[in-house]
Amino acid sequence: MKRHEQSEHKLSETLSPGASDPGHGNGNQRALFTALDREVLEKLRGADLDQLKPLDALNLLAELKKHIS
Repeated sequence: MKRHEQSEHKLSETLSPGASDPGHGNGNQRALFTALDREVLEKLRGADLDQLKPLDALNLLAELKKHIS
């Protein structure tokens, strides 16, 4: 789990450099995701994608689409 968290942090830094360090850059860095996007990401992270049946996956996608539309 620790290794996963470290790789996720590294990926976040790559996609959004300086976002976690307020003293870094020129202050124009914006957050990569809005609060709504974070909610969708948390739902995806919480889903057991390896055990998800096709119909359940479609239902999950429909639910997530409602959150971002």
